[in-house]
Formats: sequence, C-alpha cells, structure tokens
Amino acid sequence: MTDPCSRLPEATRAAVRAALLAELTAAGRRARAAGCAPEVLTAVFEARRRSLEDG
Repeated sequence: MTDPCSRLPEATRAAVRAALLAELTAAGRRARAAGCAPEVLTAVFEARRRSLEDG
C-alpha cells in the first residue's frame, strides 16, 4: 500500500509536522507542570503510536 503522506504536497507535510511538533511540545510542558516524568510521557506516546499502527 502506498504511504498516504507521500501523496501530499511537501508544504502540507511540513505544516503537519510543525503542528504535531507543537502539540507534542505543549503536551510535554503540561505533563512536566503536572509532575509527570518524561519517561512516562514517552511511554504513553509510544503506546499510542503502536496502537495507531496496529489499527
């Protein structure tokens, strides 16, 4: 199956990457403010990524 992202224009992919990075950065700040260790946040994001990949 073709990667759906490869069909998007580069400018669109760059904008999506920037938006996702901003979201992750903000989530990291909120987690640290709540006293959450960075390792916990990383584990949550990894679990989410795996669940999305598995469908």
